[in-house]
Amino acid sequence: MGFQIQDGTGSSRKAQVTSQNRIKTDSVTEERAVFVSLEDGKAFNVLTDFLTITGSTGVEDGILYIKNNSDEDMFLHHLKIWCGTAGQFTKIYLYRNPTTGTLISSPINADTVNANFGSSNVFEGLAYQGDGTNKTITDGDVFGRHYLGVGMQQIDMQMWMGQVVLGKGSSMGITAEAPNGQQVNIAAEINVYFESQE
Repeated sequence: MGFQIQDGTGSSRKAQVTSQNRIKTDSVTEERAVFVSLEDGKAFNVLTDFLTITGSTGVEDGILYIKNNSDEDMFLHHLKIWCGTAGQFTKIYLYRNPTTGTLISSPINADTVNANFGSSNVFEGLAYQGDGTNKTITDGDVFGRHYLGVGMQQIDMQMWMGQVVLGKGSSMGITAEAPNGQQVNIAAEINVYFESQE
């Protein structure tokens, strides 16, 4: 009798070989964020309150700041920003590793919620939000620039799927420049997960 592949759980089942000499298997694939949320309980939604900002030409209003304080890497899965303007575009800026500005130095905590409702794990980092009073980010490298369109329910969605990685101590900031003289309602949410690469 040749080599046999048996079920490791003790059921005595054996792997089937087809007439084309192929092992018959079935597999289930899932996105990494789903696996980490289900198995480890380390996926989180980081979100702001509903904010209102008033535009002034060339003035950016701090919206959201996140920083990784974990020994594990923080993977950014996606970013969503909702906003509404009457007649002009709102500019969105993303900053890599900001460290200064009133969004950071005078913090207002954003919400951090575990995506696995059965997990008691907590977000290992900082998450701050703006309050509509022109909180600032004054350093860091520009990582992205986006427009949010005209209308009362516009959304900017960046699907990074874990491509953007914040190691321990790394951070990201988000600001918005509303049209001059206009009030803009805005809210932001980032989905992240933590995982060690060892």
